[in-house]
Amino acid sequence: MALTTIKNLNLASSVTGTLPTANGGTGATSFSPGKLLQTISDTKTNTTQSTSSTSFVASSLTIDITPSATSSKILLFLNGGQMYTPANRALHVTIYRDSTNLGDATRGMARMTVGGGGELLAPHSIHFLDSPNSSSQKTYTVYFESDDGSTVYLSTGSAGTMSFTAMEIGA
Repeated sequence: MALTTIKNLNLASSVTGTLPTANGGTGATSFSPGKLLQTISDTKTNTTQSTSSTSFVASSLTIDITPSATSSKILLFLNGGQMYTPANRALHVTIYRDSTNLGDATRGMARMTVGGGGELLAPHSIHFLDSPNSSSQKTYTVYFESDDGSTVYLSTGSAGTMSFTAMEIGA
């Protein structure tokens, strides 16, 4: 006898298991991984900071975030504003988690270099996925330095904004 009709089947509560990937499923039994759990931002307007230090110094862009689980990832975005350096100079920008530089020890995460004959005002954008492996509060701070001791600037420009955002992603 062939089954021809199914009546009153509640798919929300009566079906369990995993739809195999060969049949259009994902193989997942739960869809919480990758879920955005929280977002925190720090935005600056009409702000300019300068340094001539050849070691990274903290900017005013900082975020405190407490991951909900040790498996969470923190997706960081630094956008907008301007990096400024005189001709024949370089500026490095990086992000620290507490006291740990997440970028290269000497070059950071971004380097802006200007050749001879001019100055450069350039927008910047850094994206970085961190795995803090902790559920304790973490402080993320943007740092910057001069390549050779000349004065360099991290600025929003006269009418711009600079934003630093952290998003916790469930893993």
